[in-house]
Amino acid sequence: MDWYRTPGWTLAEQEHFERKLARARKENRAEYLRIKGLSLEDAGATDAARTLFVRAAVEAGKNYFYQSSALEHLANSLADDDPAESERLLRRLIEMNPSLNGTAHMAEVHLAQLLIRRGTPEALSEAREHLGSWDARAAVDFSVQLFEAAVARARWNEATGDAAAAAEWAAHALELAAVESPLKNVPELAVQDLDDELATWLTDLAGGSDTAL
Repeated sequence: MDWYRTPGWTLAEQEHFERKLARARKENRAEYLRIKGLSLEDAGATDAARTLFVRAAVEAGKNYFYQSSALEHLANSLADDDPAESERLLRRLIEMNPSLNGTAHMAEVHLAQLLIRRGTPEALSEAREHLGSWDARAAVDFSVQLFEAAVARARWNEATGDAAAAAEWAAHALELAAVESPLKNVPELAVQDLDDELATWLTDLAGGSDTAL
């Protein structure tokens, strides 16, 4: 396994990583920090991962592709623990990189999800705008990304009182969750291990759906 993909973060592993990083080309360091952060996050070392995402954003300097990617990961990591900071980072990302090149092209959806969670009329109105912007760009076609957008639409319609539309979007999300990855070595192209609580909510919500979107 590549030195920047290992999931360990003991003191010895940190020292090894830093030695390797110091020898790497400067233009590659931000990407190594980002990838290592993802490995640590997957291993449950959330705080360490966030620190590396911050370092990656700083190390990227004027390379806005690498900086955007690092900011995206940091914002996603903070969505539950610090939604206000996650929102701030997503807004910064969209402002500095409107095309969202170099990212998963999901910042608008993730920002909409935070706004829907807030639930005020102003927040819900803005969330609709961000979801509309995401639809207009049509930059993704992988089921995992379409699934996230469908869930956001289901939540938005539920929050605004449109039970029928919420049910249809929930049913569509469940259809997308059932799609298998077209490439076994790239599982992130499809929904993996759907959270039980989310699956239950979608199933209950979709119970009122008569038609597919």
